[in-house]
Amino acid sequence: MISKLFAFVLVPFLFGCSALTLEDSAPETDVTISFAWEYRTGDYVRSIPAVSGGAVFVGSDDNALHAVDVDTGEARWSYETGDNVSSSPLASGDTVYFGSWDGAVYALETRQGTLRWRYETGGWVTASPVLAEGILYVGSHDGFFYALATEDGQPLWRYETAGRIEAPASMAGDTVFFGSTDNYLYALDAQSGELQWRYRTGGDIVAAPRVSGETVFVGSVDRKLYALDVATGRLRWFFEAELAIESSPVIARDRVYFGANDGRLYALCVADGRSLWEFQATSILRSTPALWGNLVFVGSDDGYIYGLNSETGRLEWSYRTGGAIVAGPAIADGQLYVGSVDRRLHAFRVDTGQDGAIGAETCG
Repeated sequence: MISKLFAFVLVPFLFGCSALTLEDSAPETDVTISFAWEYRTGDYVRSIPAVSGGAVFVGSDDNALHAVDVDTGEARWSYETGDNVSSSPLASGDTVYFGSWDGAVYALETRQGTLRWRYETGGWVTASPVLAEGILYVGSHDGFFYALATEDGQPLWRYETAGRIEAPASMAGDTVFFGSTDNYLYALDAQSGELQWRYRTGGDIVAAPRVSGETVFVGSVDRKLYALDVATGRLRWFFEAELAIESSPVIARDRVYFGANDGRLYALCVADGRSLWEFQATSILRSTPALWGNLVFVGSDDGYIYGLNSETGRLEWSYRTGGAIVAGPAIADGQLYVGSVDRRLHAFRVDTGQDGAIGAETCG
């Protein structure tokens, strides 16, 4: 059983000299990132924010989902559940969906935070929901993966695994992919819930998979990032980090970026898993990276949010919060949002001199 008390001890690691470090890095591109505001919750913020309709939504271990004005950082409303909210919310139209450690999945109206429906699972819901064609997909610590109707939360089907489902799913066409602490990555038919294939890794899967083209990528506590064929689950390649991978990968420009518990952010070539660069932080990188223009942002247990050149891995910007950053940042409409164990949601204005589009260079 996972303890509900999390200790974040910031112990610096001793690493080799090949990776870039904070000390030997200096800005090399024209980027301006300025502090906008911060919003204080009642406890740890371990949820990736979601932005919609002029509000940013974020969960907290104070048991609530908070809606905050994107311009002022003032509270619009908060909705209290029966336990921690570390599930990252999903905002779609006028509804925001999220899970709670009280075992329920919630759907709230975005303007006032009124409850639309609530569906109770048999375990904590730390995974973030995924939405496709009127169906909400979410996993639970009870080992089941659920497909719920968005209009009323009624279950359409569920699929049982032999472990906890702690992280979000990913969609590709008519297939939904998710991992479990039974070590498997599952591929299910999104409409029926029937198993298409599953692939066994060497450890728990506690991060979300990501799909790019004909490949699905997923990290495991066994230290490996796997690249699998979307249709068959056949292994294309794997890359081994020094320690467990709890960070979900992101893909752009034929590159896959992810963090690991060895404190490194890795950039690999999508085609063959070849290492392009590594950046060394001073503690665990379990948060999911986010991309804007030619910058990749990632948070660390050392309390820093780092902004790196996505082509070279060179440090361009960093900001230290008052606690570990265990969930990824979000970027929307020129603002960067990141939650921290310091109980705050931090917001920054980002001007990279670009429109947010990803550059055209590939890893060759």
